[in-house]
Amino acid sequence: MRKDHRAAGLLRRLIPAALSVLLLACVLPTSARAEEATSYTYMWDEEDGWFRTQDAYLPERTVTELGLKDPGDMFIDERDMLYIADTGNRRVILYDIGKGVVAAEVSGPEMTAPTGVFVTAKGELYVADSGAKKVLVYDRDLKLDREYGKPAAPIFQNTNFEPKRVAVDSGGSMYIISEGVYSGVIQLANTGEFLGYFAVNDANLTLSQRIQRLLFTRAQLANLIDANPAVFTNVFVDKDGVVYTATAGIEMNGMKKHSTDGGNMFKDPVWSNEALVDVYVDKDGLIYTCGTQGYIEVYSRAGEMIFEFGSQVTNSDVVGLFNRLASVAVDSRGYIWGLDAGKGYLQSFKPTEYAQTVYDAMNLYEAGHYEEAMVKWNEVLALNQMSTLAHNGVGKAYLHAEEYDKALEHFKVANNKAQYSEAFWEVRNTWLQNNLGWMIITLLVLLIAWKVLKLFDKKKRIDACKEKLSDTLHHTPIVKDLLFAFKSLRHPMDCFYDIRRGRQGSAVLATIIYAVFFLVFMLFETSKGFIYQQVKVENMDIGSIVLGFFAILILFLTCNYLDISIHDGSGSMKQIYIVPAYGLLPTLGALALVTVVSYGLTYNESFLLTIILMVGIAWSAVIIFTGLQTIHDYEFGQAVRSLIMTFVFMVIIAVIGIILSIMWDSLYRFLTSVGKELIQNVLS
Repeated sequence: MRKDHRAAGLLRRLIPAALSVLLLACVLPTSARAEEATSYTYMWDEEDGWFRTQDAYLPERTVTELGLKDPGDMFIDERDMLYIADTGNRRVILYDIGKGVVAAEVSGPEMTAPTGVFVTAKGELYVADSGAKKVLVYDRDLKLDREYGKPAAPIFQNTNFEPKRVAVDSGGSMYIISEGVYSGVIQLANTGEFLGYFAVNDANLTLSQRIQRLLFTRAQLANLIDANPAVFTNVFVDKDGVVYTATAGIEMNGMKKHSTDGGNMFKDPVWSNEALVDVYVDKDGLIYTCGTQGYIEVYSRAGEMIFEFGSQVTNSDVVGLFNRLASVAVDSRGYIWGLDAGKGYLQSFKPTEYAQTVYDAMNLYEAGHYEEAMVKWNEVLALNQMSTLAHNGVGKAYLHAEEYDKALEHFKVANNKAQYSEAFWEVRNTWLQNNLGWMIITLLVLLIAWKVLKLFDKKKRIDACKEKLSDTLHHTPIVKDLLFAFKSLRHPMDCFYDIRRGRQGSAVLATIIYAVFFLVFMLFETSKGFIYQQVKVENMDIGSIVLGFFAILILFLTCNYLDISIHDGSGSMKQIYIVPAYGLLPTLGALALVTVVSYGLTYNESFLLTIILMVGIAWSAVIIFTGLQTIHDYEFGQAVRSLIMTFVFMVIIAVIGIILSIMWDSLYRFLTSVGKELIQNVLS
């Protein structure tokens, strides 16, 4: 869907980009340069999804003369020397980025299929060779120093050892991705000793598999095919020794930042490319990933998506786009390098002023220079008023400056509910400190005034007025019915017995309650406080919500009447109509209270809203169950059976409705196509 969404805009750029490549190829046969992007830059928002932003990177250099054949991985060291695992040619190439030439080539009989490379701070080159089934280590002079084959540990004997990728920490421990190993990242000591599996992905179980694991015996589970977890596609260790992994095939948390025990350090879910094949971290802690479909992503240290750009082309040569992107790396200038395994070339990307300003602001903030960071973030806002990153950055700067009201504004624009909550707590705390005193004094004054007024009311005029008002209300039909409905909250059996006997209950009031409940429900769905409003109104399918509400209500009333018609229930349709309305009053009150209170609570107090909702819904369930049991004159077991059959009927009718809807849609399309054919071939 994402690819289709971007395809139309991308095509408008392909033609001029292709012409640029052709022209440049005539002038520079071994490299190409482009002055404008050939793909859009996107940002990700959890609520709004993908949206376009200014170009973050522009294609800078295309290197085609290296003669690469199915390259698999690359790494850039502190000297800006780019190491490429040229798998098809059984070698590792060292490309000098500054000079633009091949500085050296590593090969030999020991190297058969190099697929992964990593260079340590000491200058040692580690090569994962899946063909030789070894990790080869070369010293600073690129001479073979040692080899690591399959570990001799007994526990590892039945495990495949075909190293595809390798990364190394400062202590010499190796983290290896091996072909076909589902147990996780293999960790070896610098002696070659097997230390265990550093990290492992969770198995993605289908709904049926989850049900089977809950219900099946051990013997039955033993006969099932095991659900294997997704296999890691790459591993990387940054300058601080933190391990990162990439996993293809999953949209959330495909890229992980691991703690020392292998756990994921990212607190919030991180969106990742489903075709993820590589992860790289630069000197500033920015994280870069790429997928085979040609997309490159940039993340903050905390895993927040900053940019995504790139795309895929198959039969064309367009600068900045890839046939099969295999690896990504970043040099000391912040230039991104992409390795195309399909056509065997390198492509570099230069950060734009917009991207560089964003990174400068992030680095200043991380260093604790909040005022300077705010200046940079405001420069970003001058370029893009709706930049989520910039509003987040400005909000954080205001938060540290204790200007909480201003922070709220920016966090709201950025849809950053967590930090909005933090700033709101401070704003609320200040407001309470300034106003709580006079609020308590006002309450005490009103209470004392009431007591004094009653003390001097010798003739009991206040009590007389109260009695007169109460008598008037009790003789107003709709108010009388409403008071009776509220009485059912405390004494449901007595009240619903009166309804069963026809002495009480109003269908008119029930209709009013349903209408009010619907309005309160819609306000609950669309108008909660910012922190608790998870979906924006413009992103909601209001029609489906309204249709679903009334469809469920009508189905419940109808199906319950059908059931009691079969099983000799005593209630009438009018009584069935009244009982749920009266029973919904606690839930109505809970929804209204949650909607109002949500404007004054922070995330830490969300449990209060949960409790309110749970109490309201449970209270309503008890009242409705008691009411239906009473009006139908059922025993407890009969009432339970009646409700179960009601829900079964509801599901059956809903399924039939869906089938009929699909059939009608197909028939309508068929008749429409036939009609168009008749008009074109007969009438024209």
